[in-house]
Amino acid sequence: GAPPLPALLPSFTATAPPPNGERAFQRCYACHSVDPKEEGLPGPNLAGVVGRRAAALEGFAYSPAMRQAGARGLTWTETTLDRFLADPEAVVPGTEMFMPRMRSAADRAAIIQYLKGR
Repeated sequence: GAPPLPALLPSFTATAPPPNGERAFQRCYACHSVDPKEEGLPGPNLAGVVGRRAAALEGFAYSPAMRQAGARGLTWTETTLDRFLADPEAVVPGTEMFMPRMRSAADRAAIIQYLKGR
């Protein structure tokens, strides 16, 4: 049966809830997917990205800058993803990922936690 009504209502606390990773990831869906079966997008599929070496996804045409970063050993950890989302050009100079810097540390953390579960 359906859950009782109170389970459907959000809980309210004195502090703001942490950002929802799926909601924060919405800005990324224009170019990326976390569905491992989805291909043909402008950006690489991000399913399983945490722990993966940069430019290592088979079948995606990475930029020369990203391929070089991967060859140098760049691996997508929580730390490197945080730095990249905050300033992609600083982490991979010449990257073709065009997005404004993600200034909110909370949004970056929420997205990274969301990606860890994919």
